[in-house]
Amino acid sequence: MNHAQQFVALTKQLLEFQDFWRDSPFYNPDMVWRKHYPELSKQVLQLSEKAFNDIDNSAEKLHQFLANYIPHYGDMLALLNVAQNIHPVELNKHLATGVSGRKWSQIFAFIGALPEKAAPGVSTVVDWCSGKAHLGRAVAHHWQRDLHGIEMQSQLCDDGSALAAPWVNKAHFSCKDVLAESHDFHSHEHVIALHACGDLHRTLLRQWRASNSPYLSFAPCCYHQWLHGDYEPLSAIAADNNLNLSKNQVRLAVQEMVTSSPRVCKQVSTLSEWRMAFDLIQRDITGKDEYRSTPSLPYSYIARGPEVTIRTLAEKCNIPLPPDINFAPFLQQAEVRYREFRRLQLVSQGFRRALEMWLVLDLVLFLEEGGCDVHLTRFCPREITPRNLHINAIRNNAC
Repeated sequence: MNHAQQFVALTKQLLEFQDFWRDSPFYNPDMVWRKHYPELSKQVLQLSEKAFNDIDNSAEKLHQFLANYIPHYGDMLALLNVAQNIHPVELNKHLATGVSGRKWSQIFAFIGALPEKAAPGVSTVVDWCSGKAHLGRAVAHHWQRDLHGIEMQSQLCDDGSALAAPWVNKAHFSCKDVLAESHDFHSHEHVIALHACGDLHRTLLRQWRASNSPYLSFAPCCYHQWLHGDYEPLSAIAADNNLNLSKNQVRLAVQEMVTSSPRVCKQVSTLSEWRMAFDLIQRDITGKDEYRSTPSLPYSYIARGPEVTIRTLAEKCNIPLPPDINFAPFLQQAEVRYREFRRLQLVSQGFRRALEMWLVLDLVLFLEEGGCDVHLTRFCPREITPRNLHINAIRNNAC
């Protein structure tokens, strides 16, 4: 099965299962699928905290759980298989100086998925949205090639230049906002990008495909970033088989906290529970039984407590709260509702990888339609990063 056939088959499966992932139980716990799959609804709500955590922390266990209750779910999972491309690579350990352990593990794995040597004719490694170019510096040193970093923040460009100086023969940075200013790639360049988010990687693909650069290797991330409406496919095949994904539906593809610390997970849960309490309050005050979108708040609000947080949300949404409002019953209801939400959300999360694969295959097909030979692989285990899909494109005339 080629990428186009895989994409069309996956689109069909996602449409058949769309009642499970189109809506979020955060907004409305009465999901359509609960009427048609009462046993699944019963079993997921009855999960103990330990059983819930076991399933929530393991994509494999989640998939196995859902396969017991959703007919043909396994057929969709079969479309998500991606070849592993994990190879140990020898790098100077001092290249990791100043890089966090998890980030270095991702860089190390990403380089292991690249060719052992630069292709003939390649003299420069271009690190797109490079930051300090930790990735580009390591690849350029490994291949003994020059480095060109492209980064918006001037301080990061300066820091990257200083860090690269001992390791590469020649390094320079272009300080630019790639979403506002286009960049010309050249025939002697191999372009790389690790976890450029949303429009950053979509812009990269458009500009690289229109250039003379023969090689592109990247791992996409955070597909929802910079979306201002529904997702607009890049490839012609995806445009003809469009799922019409909203920003929230695209965000579902990356809603997991595998690499987050327990502290961050607790902070997210606490703020979400208080946000749910506010939702209950605003429905009560306005008399409208519908979810109201709320702005994000920093984790620092946790120290200020639930009442301050809820009042802040109310102010931002222009909803006046009674001065003598009793928050306690709403917070108690939110605690119960949040427990229910987390379990119902497991079902929609069982379609995260399928949605991500749909988005990634759109990128792959866009490159293939532009005359490239494209390989899609996994470059590291999920525990290092769940955004572990690696796209390697070679322009056909470069072969």
